[in-house]
Amino acid sequence: MNNFYNLTTTEISSAIIILNIVFSLILQLIIVWVYKKTHKGLSYSPSFIFTLVIVGMLGTIVMMVVQNNLIGAFALLGAFSLIRFRTILKETRDIAFVFFALVMGVAVGTNNYSIALIGAISVVLVILVFHKYNFASITNGLGFILTFNTKDNFEIESIKFLLKENTQSFEFLQARSYGVGVCTYIFSLKPKKESDPVSIIALLNKKEGISDIELITGEHSVEY
Repeated sequence: MNNFYNLTTTEISSAIIILNIVFSLILQLIIVWVYKKTHKGLSYSPSFIFTLVIVGMLGTIVMMVVQNNLIGAFALLGAFSLIRFRTILKETRDIAFVFFALVMGVAVGTNNYSIALIGAISVVLVILVFHKYNFASITNGLGFILTFNTKDNFEIESIKFLLKENTQSFEFLQARSYGVGVCTYIFSLKPKKESDPVSIIALLNKKEGISDIELITGEHSVEY
């Protein structure tokens, strides 16, 4: 019974095993929360969330198994060599989160609680700050994507003038020929605060030669 409450690092007691697993689980749940909060794009997978938690906890258990046991470490390495990953991660960011979860699990499994806690807090703060300020993003944060069709001889400068008068900022993205005598134009724009984005569609509808107007939000668009 005394061994259950023995928290020395020379011998892994039942208390240390339970403490490490619970502490690792808490850190993995924090990592999962950060991943879900900062995730962008369409490749979200609930099974990946499950994987993050399990990988981190298994890292903790593995380090407790091989602690001060060289033979066990080589045996475990041989067992891991039989594993083949069948799913390719679509984003390098996901690889970073898997490594994040594994490192935190290893830190807890080796009883480095301070390193695990301080390291987790530091990395989480960096991720949240980068997410808030769109670190490494090449877009300017314009909120809507405007697309419409015109005839070949349409004067696009009149549309640019209209957008300049009725938006806070806009940017020309693309123009392409579509069908016979039809051109498609794409703009990103950010309406003025006092202006309803739908009012821009109403103004464009008054222009002759414009059809198939579409305005969609671009705030959560994916960058590849």
